[in-house]
Amino acid sequence: MSPVGRRLVIAAGLAATLIGAASGLLVATRREQPAAPVLSGLSFQTADGRQLPGESFRGRFVLLNIWATWCPPCVKEMPSLDRLQAMKGSGAFEVVALSIDRQGLEVVEPFFRKTGLTSLAIYLDREARSMPGLRITGLPTTLLIDPNGREIARWPGAREWDEPSAVAEIDEHISKARQTVR
Repeated sequence: MSPVGRRLVIAAGLAATLIGAASGLLVATRREQPAAPVLSGLSFQTADGRQLPGESFRGRFVLLNIWATWCPPCVKEMPSLDRLQAMKGSGAFEVVALSIDRQGLEVVEPFFRKTGLTSLAIYLDREARSMPGLRITGLPTTLLIDPNGREIARWPGAREWDEPSAVAEIDEHISKARQTVR
């Protein structure tokens, strides 16, 4: 890619990030009624090249973060997502960081190594098909998805995901969703 093209891609990414953060003011969107499953129809690639259908995450709560290595706020929040996965990751909860980098593993794997991310798995969406499918308008955007695959909260913009207030907010959404399912 030419230097001018690279600058345009970076500028577009920054603009989308700013628009997404400004529109959401970093506040979660709460859903009163669970929406239809959001992961059905989506497919992610794993670091070993396997296609993983979105439905494979059913049965657990998923904090799905859409990000890219060229997005400064995304890069900033990735270590906190890794720490959150180390803290809360289990058979009932997983942090899924889905990269939309066109170069895929070629740029994501070195970023994980350089940043010291060891708890997160690498998931790739090189064609960024998740963006329109999940109605994502800016990066980063994070969705909390219930075990039935329905979105129960959404946060546009970057956060420190392992801070006590963020963990408490996630736990509150999970607790409410569990009460609704019963």
